[in-house]
Amino acid sequence: MRTKHQPTNQPGTYLLLLQLPEAQQVEVGSLGLLSLKAGWYLYSGSAFGPGGIKARCAHHRKISPRPRWHIDYLRLVAPLREIWFSHDPERREHQWAELVRERRGSQVPQPGFGSSDCDCETHLLYTKQRPSFDGFRRRAYRTVVDHAMIKRESL
Repeated sequence: MRTKHQPTNQPGTYLLLLQLPEAQQVEVGSLGLLSLKAGWYLYSGSAFGPGGIKARCAHHRKISPRPRWHIDYLRLVAPLREIWFSHDPERREHQWAELVRERRGSQVPQPGFGSSDCDCETHLLYTKQRPSFDGFRRRAYRTVVDHAMIKRESL
């Protein structure tokens, strides 16, 4: 069931929540073979190009026949369950990755995943339990001054 909030073609930041029902291995381009545990994977990204968050999330909803980004490879095995997003004019993907990383129980499944164009260790985090949207949103608003509204779309 979809929520009433859906990304628009404005730029912004997003967080993909993927659920892997059982442990698997997946080949991820230049990162090689990754061994993944069952649980939740959270990937932070931004969309400041044409089509904004709406276009980027439309890409992530589908399985890519020719994976381009690291997350495209993970999407081959992990269903997308929810998208958290903000049409904040500032790039927040690095801050969001750090907010997820600070959550108790979060782990880095693979250094360099989704962060080859920045100094972050990773943009992909793992947690055994589904993270709380309300908890994430509260931490983001407390941490980042003037953060735009964070919404979610359930898939």
